[in-house]
Amino acid sequence: MLTAMARSAAPVVSRRDRRAQARAEHAVADSRRPHHRSRPAAWRSPIVLTSAGALLVGIALVALAGGFKVGASSEVLPPDTSYVGLAVDGASVGSASAPVVITVYSDFQCPACKLFVTTELPSLLRDFVRPGLVRIESADINILDRGGSESLDLAAGAACAADQNRYWLYHDLVFWNQGRENRGDHDAAFIRRIADAAGLDRPAFDACVARTDIGQPIRTRTTAAAASGVTATPTLRINGKLFTGVPDYAALSALLHTLSAASPAPS
Repeated sequence: MLTAMARSAAPVVSRRDRRAQARAEHAVADSRRPHHRSRPAAWRSPIVLTSAGALLVGIALVALAGGFKVGASSEVLPPDTSYVGLAVDGASVGSASAPVVITVYSDFQCPACKLFVTTELPSLLRDFVRPGLVRIESADINILDRGGSESLDLAAGAACAADQNRYWLYHDLVFWNQGRENRGDHDAAFIRRIADAAGLDRPAFDACVARTDIGQPIRTRTTAAAASGVTATPTLRINGKLFTGVPDYAALSALLHTLSAASPAPS
């Protein structure tokens, strides 16, 4: 629909514009792949990759036109996610007695993870976490750092936000304002803007991220995740079984309903 509207507004499209659009579509297709070191094929399960290509093409075209603000912008976009009334415990959200537990392995620089967080996480919270059927546990790992430490630094900030029980607001703010991968967009200034937008106690937060040991648990988690079969992000571990990539929400919903019915929460 976005492409059709664009064509009606500009009936004459130059060869240069067509090449730019083709490059944008290619870039979007690449961003939908789960992110990992070697980029293997994605889902090893009946759950298939979601099709949100039209939306992402529109975003990419706007970015090419110069209208999309990346992580380096001084503006912070508020996330469209609500945790009001939900049981939040650090990096976990949902009832401790929920029959289904989803552990989400993600890297804060991963565009596919952003897609999951901005399009599917709000629905999961509404449809499954709020009714007590699912508990979500976030596991931040750093598999995308190349020659820098942006993924690790963002995850360290999330750990410090969890200390103030504001993990999820920090988490969502990072993904909703995600910049380019390994291009310096997620520097210390970006992390400070996210911390302020999340309402964190800045002196305590700054002292936390300055600790020399703050990154070690993230490195350990990354190594352990790889040893258990997690080689790409996002990866969802649902009641012990791994699913890699952004799932089709209808298929994911059907699976979660089946699992929750098979092992209902204690009354």
